[in-house]
Amino acid sequence: MENRLLSIFLILFLISTMPVYAQSEEEAEEEEVESLIQPQIERETFDESLIDSEDFEISIFSGMLSIEDFGVNSVTGFKIAYHISEDYFVQAALGESTASETSFEVLSGGAPLLSDDERNLEFYQVNFGYNLFPGEAFLSKSTTLNNAFYIIAGLGNTDFAGDERHTVNYGFGYRILFFDAFSFNVDLRDHLFDMDVFGEKVATHNIEYSLALGWYF
Repeated sequence: MENRLLSIFLILFLISTMPVYAQSEEEAEEEEVESLIQPQIERETFDESLIDSEDFEISIFSGMLSIEDFGVNSVTGFKIAYHISEDYFVQAALGESTASETSFEVLSGGAPLLSDDERNLEFYQVNFGYNLFPGEAFLSKSTTLNNAFYIIAGLGNTDFAGDERHTVNYGFGYRILFFDAFSFNVDLRDHLFDMDVFGEKVATHNIEYSLALGWYF
């Protein structure tokens, strides 16, 4: 009788302890899974160059201007822009250059077609721009610079060869921001105006390539 009671108590004891061991094993497995799917990730802190809170930008530019029939010449000037939003901006530009001799003047050896004053070229224009592909340029793991590829077009006048000529200009550019309030721009534009220096009025394409350093204020 005593053996039977001992066996019953032993069976009840084993039954009562089995769920405890099973639960402990399940908890251990869950903790192991959580440790596998939750790795420790260190977040990188980026030093991002941002456009300053002001919306006006003034810049000086320098580059080369190919005046049709008058060679490739240096061009300088300044621009002022108002950034309406992150996508759109308006810009006023003023520039000047000096035309060199034409190939006809060089080969013929005759009288020059233009006087020294008439060779001075000045232009002013009002343009409208659109930031087509704004993005970021990563210089290192912790430094990024905001940039944008933009298109631009506008109207203005060009004073050249003793006459003011209505001018249409269009082109594209690339802007990169650094030190928050400063920008660096690369521009390629075509100044389209009529010219009648050789007696017949023709539409001329005058390509400008320039670099500009800007400041937001």
